[in-house]
Amino acid sequence: MPVNAALVGLSAPHSQGWLQTLRHCSAVTRVVVCDDQADAPDAIPTFRDLPSLLEAGRPGFAIVSLPNDQAPAAAETLLEAGIPCIVEKPAGRHAADLARLNEVAARAGVPWAAAFVNRLHPVVAELKRLVDAGALGRILSVEGRVITSTVQQRNPSHWLFAAERAGGGILHWLGIHTIDLIRYLTGLEFRSVCGLQATLSKTGIDVEDVAAHSFSLENGALGSIHAGYVLTQRYGDFYLCLRGELGEATWQMWGFEGVGNTLQVCSGAPGWETSGRRQISLQPREAPGYGGSMGQLFVQQFIDGFIQKRKFITDGNDAWRALQFVEAAYRAGASGETVSLDS
Repeated sequence: MPVNAALVGLSAPHSQGWLQTLRHCSAVTRVVVCDDQADAPDAIPTFRDLPSLLEAGRPGFAIVSLPNDQAPAAAETLLEAGIPCIVEKPAGRHAADLARLNEVAARAGVPWAAAFVNRLHPVVAELKRLVDAGALGRILSVEGRVITSTVQQRNPSHWLFAAERAGGGILHWLGIHTIDLIRYLTGLEFRSVCGLQATLSKTGIDVEDVAAHSFSLENGALGSIHAGYVLTQRYGDFYLCLRGELGEATWQMWGFEGVGNTLQVCSGAPGWETSGRRQISLQPREAPGYGGSMGQLFVQQFIDGFIQKRKFITDGNDAWRALQFVEAAYRAGASGETVSLDS
């Protein structure tokens, strides 16, 4: 059943993409914008604050795309009004912000989720299916890289590089996608983390632009994540590998040739005797908006979930867990000690 939607925030990094997602999503009948400084294009109704938006008419759901220091308060207001929310990741500066949103959502009986759209990438869907089917066996090792263009190329004066507004740096903003995928794909919780983070760009920012951390998962598996704003000649080196007792799966999400949509799998599990190794290419459908077809599917399934009272692919607890890991990593880097995560 199509619903009306509100986009709260028009100037954050992905706001314009989310606006296009909403305008092209068949599950959305009408879009309004709430922003105190910017006007939406093409005569889309714009409200200057949330009270004005809510007074004019309750939207069926909202996407909150605001700086990290503003997003939790806006999401809380909407949830208290009974409006389901998608909140641009990481959804806040601190894990405590997200714990608060979980409490408010539970009390109001409405869902919210961080915008972890990569969960709906077809490569992720296939890898999740293979892991759950036992193709890799017990997970033993995980490796992730999130390396991208430099701070200088991304504008050091942007709020993303100010700790007071953003809460953290590359691990907080981009690494959190891979952190979430590790939990989702393995089905395992993080148990401890150690490592280092640094600010090396000499741009005057006060958040980390390079991070290297090792971690353990609840089954004893070990892993690492390396993130950095350090590439001067290309956009990204994004990589994820899961290794288990029976096989391994590798996805080069972004490389020298750009976006990668090929999963490399080796397995000795039953059913793999004749091939052992498979190369699986799964191309997301091109579509307007943030995340392309993944963004539109994310919105569609979120709407279906709250209308039909069906479990969505992610929820506020996933957002809280991911940011809890990031904060533990920061404490580990600052102290030089291994930090345990709550179960």
